Amino acid sequence: MNSAHETVTPVAGTQSGDQLIETLRNAVKTHGDKCYLVVDPSLRSLEDIPAGGVLFSQAKRASVPIGHNAFAPEHWPCLIELDLSTATGPALLAESVRAALADRLPESIARGQGQRVGGWLVGADSLQEAVDHWSTSLLHFDNLGRQCLLRFYDTRVLALMWPALSSTQRRRLLGPVQTWYALDACAELVAYTAPDGSQFDLEIDDAQWIEFHRHGIINRALALFMNDAGRQPMRQEVQAAVDSAGRAEQHGLRDHEDKIAFVGHALAWHPCFDAHPAMVPILEKVSRGATYGAAVSELDSRAVDEIRRGTWFKSHQ
Repeated sequence: MNSAHETVTPVAGTQSGDQLIETLRNAVKTHGDKCYLVVDPSLRSLEDIPAGGVLFSQAKRASVPIGHNAFAPEHWPCLIELDLSTATGPALLAESVRAALADRLPESIARGQGQRVGGWLVGADSLQEAVDHWSTSLLHFDNLGRQCLLRFYDTRVLALMWPALSSTQRRRLLGPVQTWYALDACAELVAYTAPDGSQFDLEIDDAQWIEFHRHGIINRALALFMNDAGRQPMRQEVQAAVDSAGRAEQHGLRDHEDKIAFVGHALAWHPCFDAHPAMVPILEKVSRGATYGAAVSELDSRAVDEIRRGTWFKSHQ
């Protein structure tokens, strides 16, 4: 696999909403003033603000069909064309940025309200071209033969999924799109790109599916951490969540909530908290069938304080 940052470029000057809007506006203008706004309406829709000239409902759009009965058409992701050369385009772009940032507030994430905005696509020749490509990329069979939806139009999923993809897979995911601008796991604007190449079907291998199936655990643990900390996670914290989710499975954790708690401890206590000697009997109990939640509740508070301080970790490296 390629490094996580090979084709993910942090976009400078995006610390405030106004700066982010200006950065996106400049990027879109280099592609003929048009971009395609990625929207996930499954939990909430982008609302019109008539007084501000924001009318998402009247903009040119197309839904991406999901060929499965479990997904009603009103829950299909859609792409909305934003034309900055029109009178309404700039207002729609600005409001989409505000909505994306609002959905990343820790309290919103913790409530599970979803990400309405999945980013901004530039470089595709037409709206329909992008929709047609996506319609063939959403449903796949995983390593166990189950049909699964790849929710890459959720920016929090995309941020975790992208580093696991090869250059070829990244190009196949982007398809006709040249650059996908989106908020990353830390709510910072990044540009996803890939070298030119073939655009055949996206094929995911077994090891990648195992990693992808952890993303729900990781994102839920990050959401709870964000709510407790009152801030966005830092990059090293996101990586700690990814790494600890894999270790949770190695330690034999099977319960969904147990895995979330384990990742949460990696975020709140220490990235490698499970290497502390006090965790040995806890994990032994888990290996014998105890739930992680019950076993770790017996951990002495003094041991937790020592784990948090981290001075012990040097002797384990």
